[in-house]
Amino acid sequence: MRGSFELSGQVALISGASRGIGRAIALALAEAGADVALAARSTDALDAVAAEARAFGRRALVVPTDVARLDQVRGMVDRTVDELGRIDVLVNAAGVGHRKPSTELTEDDFDRVYGANIKAVTFGCAAAGRHFVEQRSGKIINVASLTTTLGLPGRALYGSTKGAVAQLTRALAVEWGPYGVCVNAIAPGWIDTELARPVLKDPEFRAGIVKRTPLGRVGEPEDMGGAAVFLASSASDFVTGQILYVDGGYISA
Repeated sequence: MRGSFELSGQVALISGASRGIGRAIALALAEAGADVALAARSTDALDAVAAEARAFGRRALVVPTDVARLDQVRGMVDRTVDELGRIDVLVNAAGVGHRKPSTELTEDDFDRVYGANIKAVTFGCAAAGRHFVEQRSGKIINVASLTTTLGLPGRALYGSTKGAVAQLTRALAVEWGPYGVCVNAIAPGWIDTELARPVLKDPEFRAGIVKRTPLGRVGEPEDMGGAAVFLASSASDFVTGQILYVDGGYISA
């Protein structure tokens, strides 16, 4: 069974790989044996992550990418295949947070949040999916959220994108299942990342999160690594169309 979690010989492309959850997933996949293509806007940060991945003895390709531009979303897939020879796993971890009263939303808010959180994910899946369908294998891991299920104040716009990610995941799992392609999503709970710190730095708010979470703590980005390795590996070959909540039990409390 141990070998089922090995990713040796696999190539994984991770968007949002420069920090937080994307970085943690990229390093977990590299530690499990995968060569990695790392996509984000910050070249310096990607270079640092690439150095960490190479320390595991893996190839690491830095692919500067602005997911707001569809030509670059498609380009990150093309560069991965051109320079690393193939693509076996796509992780869509790039995205933007948003917290604002719904009565104050603007069209620019809508375009920015939907552009990063669902438009880029949709077309990233499509670009990688062409290769996966042709080779009749592949794993896609999208990053959802607690707001995929929960309604939270001030997060109607953000939550609606994460609900869309879940439905995209299910639909692609059905569409591409006949070709041996598995499409799943990880839904992180309250994780101590740069995006969440503006609210988690409030001691009272953080204490409330910890109190509701059965495992009694806020998550760390590294908590996503094991779930990502599972969904990328042959251990999950009969798992598709699923939203895996990695939240310390918060969604069930």
